Amino acid sequence: MPGEGVLQTLRHAWVALEPLNVPMAVIGGIALSAWNHARYTRDADLLIGMDDSHVDQVLAETMDAGFYPRHSPPVLQIDDQKLIQLRFTPPDGVGRYQIDLLFAGSQYQRSALGRRTAQEIPGLNHPVQVLRPEDLILLKLCAGGVIDLMRENRDLIDLDYLAGWIKRLSLRCEFAEIWQEAFPDAEPLCLE
Repeated sequence: MPGEGVLQTLRHAWVALEPLNVPMAVIGGIALSAWNHARYTRDADLLIGMDDSHVDQVLAETMDAGFYPRHSPPVLQIDDQKLIQLRFTPPDGVGRYQIDLLFAGSQYQRSALGRRTAQEIPGLNHPVQVLRPEDLILLKLCAGGVIDLMRENRDLIDLDYLAGWIKRLSLRCEFAEIWQEAFPDAEPLCLE
């Protein structure tokens, strides 16, 4: 379960970015809690529906709201992902928290944003958009660590959608290993 400071940071960033009028969705540990997998996390993560050519616009909105970039220059590139890490001190002044804003630069990420859904997250005072479980699985496959999410949401996962993107993202081997570990008594998922 995310702490109050992390939730305040997410809430504040969400409100700051809403004027951009672009699709965005909570991802990472906070999103997992929306899908029955409460997990401690020390930061918030948002996937935003714009590419990194809009950095100045994103920075203007967030800095006006009290956020500041963790790095200079502010855009980081980790593998194929471009992101900005921002720091924030909530109004109560206790602690400093981080939010990572990931730019949806790939076709897959834009597709995932198109499938986002409104969810209640414990501790937030209004619903926010969250990626669906199968999209969180795909993001986790790219970064590692999805077994519990799969086990706790097996009946909710759109397996056809998941299989289609696994093929397109060339993640068959990675997913086959994770599927076997998550469901050792189940038939392998057909990815052909």
